Amino acid sequence: MTADRRKRHLKILELISTRAIRTQEELAEVLAAGGWEVTQSSVSRDITALRLVKADGAYRRPPRGSSPTDPDQRRIAEGVLTVETAGEALLVLHTPPGEANRVAVALDRLAWPDIVGTIAGDDTIFLAVKDAAAQRRVLREVGRLVAG
Repeated sequence: MTADRRKRHLKILELISTRAIRTQEELAEVLAAGGWEVTQSSVSRDITALRLVKADGAYRRPPRGSSPTDPDQRRIAEGVLTVETAGEALLVLHTPPGEANRVAVALDRLAWPDIVGTIAGDDTIFLAVKDAAAQRRVLREVGRLVAG
């Protein structure tokens, strides 16, 4: 996936989490107003790739399987939109706007031994880990929570 497409997917996830987007055309218009060059067909492919569903007439992320019972794990499962590696000892997590701090606090409270520290902005978390093996373990665990 290209960096532009990944950024567009993040923007789409942000948009559907902050407002009711009811049609592909509406989503294309909102993206275009934000400076994205999209067509209805590219938006359709994005919706398919993100596995969005319609609930109450608006696009939403698909419902997850069983939700974790631990509130911190649930915060991570519900708050993380994407996770990417950066180098061998860093993960970058994206959240909806305003959620990064809450997710980072949840990660800190879980006190996973592979995590050295977190830095949270508005919608991005930098997660430092001990080494490349720790990065793979944390990536797998966050991915498991996010996938449900």
